[in-house]
Amino acid sequence: MPGGRSRLQRTLGKKVRQLDYHEEDYRYPPKPDSYYDVKEKGMCRWCGNLINNERGERNMRASWHPDCSEEYRMIYDTTYVRKYIRQRDYAECNWCGEYDPRFHVDHIRPLYEQKGLSNSEIDLSYWDERNLQTLCRKCHKEKTKEDMKRLREIKNEQKEKV
Repeated sequence: MPGGRSRLQRTLGKKVRQLDYHEEDYRYPPKPDSYYDVKEKGMCRWCGNLINNERGERNMRASWHPDCSEEYRMIYDTTYVRKYIRQRDYAECNWCGEYDPRFHVDHIRPLYEQKGLSNSEIDLSYWDERNLQTLCRKCHKEKTKEDMKRLREIKNEQKEKV
């Protein structure tokens, strides 16, 4: 992956799909089958397609398309996401406009909406940068209260139906 060694481990050909993160914890999106199935160089681990060099030949030294690598990091590398969102929003709260150097990155559409869905039903746009916003600690606490209130209402409605 571009950018040198990061906290993401090298897993090409080593990792076997046993249990996806999403099945244990809904806050982590599932990885595509190609992430686990690609066992050779020259095939992208994100999209599963061939990686060609500038001459149109298969690039045997690569495991990721540059765009796929960027997309993967935006979903799974929280440090990278926080750095990106800080540059995008300048650590200013989207609700009150205050600057907070200890900002929180919040999902506009809460991730609990993806809880309990199968891997094929998951909407990856929940982890997209357009669903992320910067909030100060005070506003994040308020938004979390609202989200939890809405979640309780949904759960109560489901209990009433049963």
